[in-house]
Amino acid sequence: MGKNMWAICMAAVLSVFFGTTIGEAAENEPTHYIGLHDRLLDFKDVRVIDNDMKVPLSEITKVLYIPVEQEKGVTYLRKRGIVISYDESTKLSSKDGVELNWSPIVDVNGTLYISAKYIARETGFKVEYIQKLQTLRIYRDDYEHMSHADYEKQVKQLLDKKQQVKPPVKPTKPSTKSATTVYLTFDDGPNKFTTINNATLKKYNVQGTFFFLGKHMKNNEKIVKTVAGDGHYIGTHSMTHDKDQVYKSTKSFIDEMNEGAKLINKMTGNDAKLIRVPYGSKPHVTPAMKKQLNQNDYKMWDWDVDSNDWKYTDKEADKIVKNVRDGVDKANKSGDHNIIVLLHDRSQTSKALPEIIEWLQKEGYTIKTYEPEHHIIQNFLSDITL
Repeated sequence: MGKNMWAICMAAVLSVFFGTTIGEAAENEPTHYIGLHDRLLDFKDVRVIDNDMKVPLSEITKVLYIPVEQEKGVTYLRKRGIVISYDESTKLSSKDGVELNWSPIVDVNGTLYISAKYIARETGFKVEYIQKLQTLRIYRDDYEHMSHADYEKQVKQLLDKKQQVKPPVKPTKPSTKSATTVYLTFDDGPNKFTTINNATLKKYNVQGTFFFLGKHMKNNEKIVKTVAGDGHYIGTHSMTHDKDQVYKSTKSFIDEMNEGAKLINKMTGNDAKLIRVPYGSKPHVTPAMKKQLNQNDYKMWDWDVDSNDWKYTDKEADKIVKNVRDGVDKANKSGDHNIIVLLHDRSQTSKALPEIIEWLQKEGYTIKTYEPEHHIIQNFLSDITL
């Protein structure tokens, strides 16, 4: 009996030092992470097997664009003139027909896992391990990327954000609303309701963030200048808001963003590097579009709380208030202390806005406009570069 207890204790200790063993199931939340260039990949199942970070072969080959073929019980990976294979009958891995004396590829309950470091290096990438964040970064020097120091900061910010939104297992006390910042954001202006919303914000001595459409800015330059002059941040929401036009191609997408940002700069003298894309980033924004956003130094916000204000009439403004109250409280209780609320420059929103602000202030929330120097990562793509 004593020997059995000793064995159990030793197994527990080894699992702490050497991570997930082949027979173990993956945790719901990853403890190790894989990055590619300036992104943090959304791999839910990263395992440490034999002191080596391994991921599902089918997932990493997709992001590294490695063709995978299967023939007579052998899985082949072919890239850059190299052939890596795994024989399911012998459980052995080979490179260019020569068996390897270790196992970069392993079978875990019927799923093949491969060493992320190995497959990256063999296909022309470099790797950098950020130990304190347990993150393996894969990159190439011929592909533009940020420095390791900057990347580490961005990964830490994203992981901190993810940690914040996890509900505490055993909360010892209610979350403190005074420590939570709410960002009221308004889409689709400028128009006459922008003027009303701006006046309401001024009345309550708070600031918001406006995402303007280029086609409306052209006819409402005075409103744009007034909103900027009152200290609110203005970002672009595209020129047309036409889904077919905006997402027609990578070029049309970035042209819409660039043209809107140039208009804002021309009218206000301010840079407009924060954008909100029409209908939200997912699933519309492609990897090629993200690359263009990065190259043009844009950041992108979606939202935490959707007021759904567009659904209601003026007489139903109380429903908008309720949506915001419920959404903000739910986000705050979950541990999110930077909450972005989606609103629009519409009549019904103007009716609801005073009550929304009064409730937020009464509850002790802090209301702010977007601050470029303190960028909050919030996009549906979970992209730490945006």
